[in-house]
Amino acid sequence: MALSSKRETKQKHLISSFRERLEKLGCPYTEGVDDSWITEMIYKPGEPRIKLLQWLFSKFDSKLHEYIEPKFATAESKLDSRIQRLLFVTSTLGLCKYDDVDLLRGITTGSRQDAFMDKLIDLVCIKDAADDPDNKAMRSPGVVSEAMSLEDQFQHDSHLMKALLKQEKVDSVLNPRLSLLPPDLQRQYEVAMVERGMDKDRPPKPDLQSVMEFAEKLSQDLQRQQEILREVNKSFTYEAPDPSRSEIVSKTMSLVLCELSQLVVGFTYCYENEMSHWCNKSPPVLNELGPAFKRVYNLLQTFVKLLKDFESIRESYTHLSRDTKQKIKESTHSKSSLGAAGQAMLESFQECVSVLDESVHRRTANSSHSVLEVSRLTR
Repeated sequence: MALSSKRETKQKHLISSFRERLEKLGCPYTEGVDDSWITEMIYKPGEPRIKLLQWLFSKFDSKLHEYIEPKFATAESKLDSRIQRLLFVTSTLGLCKYDDVDLLRGITTGSRQDAFMDKLIDLVCIKDAADDPDNKAMRSPGVVSEAMSLEDQFQHDSHLMKALLKQEKVDSVLNPRLSLLPPDLQRQYEVAMVERGMDKDRPPKPDLQSVMEFAEKLSQDLQRQQEILREVNKSFTYEAPDPSRSEIVSKTMSLVLCELSQLVVGFTYCYENEMSHWCNKSPPVLNELGPAFKRVYNLLQTFVKLLKDFESIRESYTHLSRDTKQKIKESTHSKSSLGAAGQAMLESFQECVSVLDESVHRRTANSSHSVLEVSRLTR
């Protein structure tokens, strides 16, 4: 309970500090409002928070206002690139990471929001105090403004030094031992010493004669490489740099980068407004409807094939009947005797019977195969 009360008291003091500093800077969003509006504007995501950030950066540097919200940009591009531009400026000033979009939107924890807004407002206040001619005349060395005494400034500087010393390895910064090698070469040297069975902290004294021989060999290698380099320079001629060509390449690269920037802005707008809400949805749950559709489709294909076979049989039967009638008619007109006509009709009838018998056998075989195929597909 005491901890919660202490936290609320600290939060109230911080909000009051924000309000005082913003009013001192002349912020138009704090006129005639209470502390609850200041809290909502700073800690809750929305348009008031974005407007406050834009005003603070514009107050810090007037050129940033045109960068954050250009005059000749369309409404869609402004809406699209405003967060990205604010993120770029904030990360460049070292107030956040390059991808910390949630911190700018205001959807992170309260402690991070406190630290971020405190640093940003403090930075703008220092810049505003440095630009004020009255403060310049009244300022003494080591004091940010006339409102802070030397003792308070000393305490702030001491806290800053403690925070800096806790972040880095101070032993490596204040180490009296001098390391002549870079860290990677020093590591390789220590590994080589351990492999040879020697103490890396107490290396043996090198043999002067071997060092001289190695230096002589290295000198000869360098001379040989220099001779090779001179031969290469003689063999090849290099064109003098053309300023006009460099200018053309520079303009082309600038145009390509501008187009790339427009593509990135367009993609960012499309992603934030069209794609982002789809990316967070849960994947669909698949059911057994697909295999059922496949079985129905296979049955339909088999049925269509069966109909085509029936159509082929019907056409063959029609063609056969037409040919047989034609032959009977011709034989009747050509044969004068009744016996010869009957013999011709008998031969034609036997031919029809044999064809029909063969057709029946083929149809029976196809039907059995189709039944097996249908039973296999329906399983």
